[in-house]
Amino acid sequence: MYRFPSASRSNLRNALGMAAAVSLLACLGDGGAGSAGDTGGTPGASGGTGGGSPEGGSTGSGGQGAGAGGSTVVPSGGTSSSGGSGSGGTAGAATGAGGASPVGGATGTGGATGRGGSSSGGTTGGGAAGRGGSMAGNGGVAGRVGRTGGSGGGTGRGGGSSGGATGSGGATSAGGATSAGAAFSQCRFHFGTIDSKAKNGGSSMIGQLDYFTPGWMGTNGDVFDQGYVCEEGKQGAVLGNLVPVVVSYIAAGYVKRHHNLCDANVSGCSGGDLAKNGAQYIAQDWNAILTEYRSFATGYANCWGTTRPIVFEMEPDWYQYTISNQTAPWTAAQAGSRMTELVNTLKASLPNARFSLDVSPWVGENGTDNGKAWFANFDMSLFTFVNTSGGGTNANTTKIRSANNMTWSGLASVTGKPILADTGYGANGTSAGHDANWDVVANINARIADGVIAIAQYNPNSNWGSTIAGIRSQLSTPKICP
Repeated sequence: MYRFPSASRSNLRNALGMAAAVSLLACLGDGGAGSAGDTGGTPGASGGTGGGSPEGGSTGSGGQGAGAGGSTVVPSGGTSSSGGSGSGGTAGAATGAGGASPVGGATGTGGATGRGGSSSGGTTGGGAAGRGGSMAGNGGVAGRVGRTGGSGGGTGRGGGSSGGATGSGGATSAGGATSAGAAFSQCRFHFGTIDSKAKNGGSSMIGQLDYFTPGWMGTNGDVFDQGYVCEEGKQGAVLGNLVPVVVSYIAAGYVKRHHNLCDANVSGCSGGDLAKNGAQYIAQDWNAILTEYRSFATGYANCWGTTRPIVFEMEPDWYQYTISNQTAPWTAAQAGSRMTELVNTLKASLPNARFSLDVSPWVGENGTDNGKAWFANFDMSLFTFVNTSGGGTNANTTKIRSANNMTWSGLASVTGKPILADTGYGANGTSAGHDANWDVVANINARIADGVIAIAQYNPNSNWGSTIAGIRSQLSTPKICP
């Protein structure tokens, strides 16, 4: 509906005040069907401005004549309420009381606010107010209908008006399986696996998954080589409905290739291993590592695009480069600042990317402080998630791993981030087998209560899709749905 500018509304109110009041005394009760509540009545000689409004829109001043009940506006996703019948305003100079507006309109569960309207002398329901009596005094325009709550409930916009107040926001939906997040389209516990395992499992498995993990980024060369991720994950492709969760191993992979280093849990490399020599070589080759990060950032931007979500789990076991047996260990602050550089290098080309910070459950005094001192060195605003990596994780205990003191709930509390868990893998991300403990409803619900929102089975059983389908409806909704 067109809204007159403020000055035009004031002129209209003043010009019509006297004439309308007199001419409509003879027309009591014929208010007609309620409009959207743009105008309220003005009493006699005094052109009333919009009354002070409750939330949801301002009330008009009392008008001449009995207005008909307001028509109902049914907001999408919300409940409707009937407009009340307007009672006649007081003639002459006395100002009729403006109708009491509801607070933003009736709100359905997860729904939006109704249009609280102005009325003439009557109370309005959740719908538009009845147009009673004179059309002179212009009450506040009602707040617009809020967005529907399927996606968490939008906020209704308050109606700007002469004398009107801002409408209150729509209520937020209760979440559930259809609420959208920035990374995942559904608010539920998420299941993922390696892309090749998903494809081997066929449609019965793929249909139950939320994400897939390709080969680790940066393990094979110094330039972008993951165009296959874009092909298998593009819309309409076999994994087109899933989010790619990519493990970034560029820094470690670069120095392993160029200095013949092994992972910390592998021996036999002439250059040593990451647990002893990694920090020295990563610092030495930092500019080359940033160059490789830019190559992958632009490569993904070109083939994946910059709007669909993609998640990067950053550099497994970053903590190892600060330990004392390194030849040139970093400080924790250096680890934090370098991680910021890596994330920002990817973000420069991929504004749609979300990031996860790796967790080493043995940080500090074997994880006793749940990583509080360690994570204080990082800009956590850059990260949507934290994630486990390497070895196995416990589905059936409060500890992430039995040998360490860090707990699932402690990690979530310290970081304020939801947790992406995994079932473990060997060197360079090789599979470690299916972990049936992560198929038990009681275990998963306990971990959901602790802040875990996803599990990646790196080597799932062939019937895992059927397993997920059988337990999905029994699982709790996570506290956070990014």
